[in-house]
Amino acid sequence: MRRQLPLTCLLIWMLTASICRGYSPEHPEVMQMVDRGVAYLRTASTEHSHHPVGTKLLMAYSIFKVEHDHTDPIVKAGVAEALKYIDAQVNSRTVDHYFTYAGSLAMLLLLDVDHVKHEAAIKRMARRFLAQQKPHGGFGYPNEKEGDNSQNQYAVLGMWSLQKAGFEVPPRVMEGVALYLMQVQDPTGMWGYRGILPSGGGLVKQTRTQMSLTSAASGSLLIAGDFFGFYKDRARRKKKSSDDGLPDAVSIHQPESEKTAAKASRLNAAMINTSVGRAVQLYNKVPFQFSNFPKRPHPYYYYAAYAHERFMSFLENSVGEYENEPVWYNQGVEDLKRLQDSNGGWGGEKTKAAGHQIMLTTHENTAFAVLFLIRSTRRAIGELSSGTMQGGYGLPKSTKGMQTKGGQLIDAPKAGSVGGMLDLLEKGGDDVDDKAIYDSLILSKDPQERADQLKRLKRMVKGGPYKTRRAAARMLGQSSDMDIVPTLIFALTDPDKTVQREARNGLRFVSRRFEGFGLPDDPTPKQVEAAVKAWKEWYLLSNPSYIFLDEG
Repeated sequence: MRRQLPLTCLLIWMLTASICRGYSPEHPEVMQMVDRGVAYLRTASTEHSHHPVGTKLLMAYSIFKVEHDHTDPIVKAGVAEALKYIDAQVNSRTVDHYFTYAGSLAMLLLLDVDHVKHEAAIKRMARRFLAQQKPHGGFGYPNEKEGDNSQNQYAVLGMWSLQKAGFEVPPRVMEGVALYLMQVQDPTGMWGYRGILPSGGGLVKQTRTQMSLTSAASGSLLIAGDFFGFYKDRARRKKKSSDDGLPDAVSIHQPESEKTAAKASRLNAAMINTSVGRAVQLYNKVPFQFSNFPKRPHPYYYYAAYAHERFMSFLENSVGEYENEPVWYNQGVEDLKRLQDSNGGWGGEKTKAAGHQIMLTTHENTAFAVLFLIRSTRRAIGELSSGTMQGGYGLPKSTKGMQTKGGQLIDAPKAGSVGGMLDLLEKGGDDVDDKAIYDSLILSKDPQERADQLKRLKRMVKGGPYKTRRAAARMLGQSSDMDIVPTLIFALTDPDKTVQREARNGLRFVSRRFEGFGLPDDPTPKQVEAAVKAWKEWYLLSNPSYIFLDEG
């Protein structure tokens, strides 16, 4: 009988490999690296890209994952390119050579920015995309028969994202690519670039095997497992949302779709664990260490780093155990610190000096580096249980009388100026409709006016009626200014639960720590105390000389 590596063994490997601690996406140094990287992505590129449209989509996707701003010029340009690309591909008799990459990025971007608004375009692309699956189950270049394990990872990620946003994906398509990946694994546990299918039973030797492709393929199998709901008992606990009042265009993903998919599939968790287990056993012998890469030049270093982050995030998801500062991430951060150029980008002079070959543009490499640093995949998995539609996942409990804005369901807006609204709120805000308040609360882009607004808001959050405190906490949360953090931490102790939630959400946005420190919507006093302590400790990492006094 073939022995299978149980998930508990995967967990043991993860824990024993995580002795060294240091960095998380919320660490001030990491945040600074990300900010510099995003700033570089905003600069004009003079390099030749193999696929200019794909580059724009990747840049927009990376920036949106950091900023969550659908009005960002690069994000808006990326959305326009995605819609244009989808229209061209759907109406073309031929298929773009890089269709698997660009097509998946187009869907991922639209799904994240506003999957309700772009539902029609997403569905059109999904039909075209899924039709490109090859008879053996894999994906690859349109004019080639072989499957491409570099491309399979994006096909699988695209299908998973579609399903989680409520779009229908035939289970047979995901099953096909998963079965293909299992067949083209090398006996050593690795995967190669182009899969060689065995003529009989058992695994056969593959060519061009690489650790980066092994991470890509292993991650793809774990994504397939999550698609079929194999890990739901060990991973996140999803809250079932009410669909009362939802417009027809919105569909809530429910675990029942996973059950239906699993029943219709030949796959099971043990099959996936066996294949992934071989790779994990390999990593036990030859760890995927980023510091090894300068000794082994890699032409797609940053692309590989993002693939490894995806693998490790879904490995955590499969066992239901998460670590904020894993050793593999620490190693990656150290390498990226060393390789980030003075202009904020990656893939330039320092990468060349380290001995890496460079096959992608610096903007493409920088986008992948940013996705690694923010742990984009872990964040995407976590967003599935959040209470908003931002990022395409989750819905509020009731959506009656609401509309979409920036990928979120919001109350229908009413007009009003920021200054005038602040005046009304300082008087108590009793005569102001909540909808009008929240539509008007947008911080000014003028530095002096913005500073004045923040000063008023800090004062308002510390006193006055609950409506004033709640609105002030929400508006402060729009700011990326670190000096508002102590005020928001103080607001966590507010007696009104809605003010607490606004402060919590604001801290998550400012810190980019979107999972927060576990403060629920209706916390106990002990949970509030623990969250305040955790946020203070986090803030002192970037401002160790700050002394917390009674902010009230």
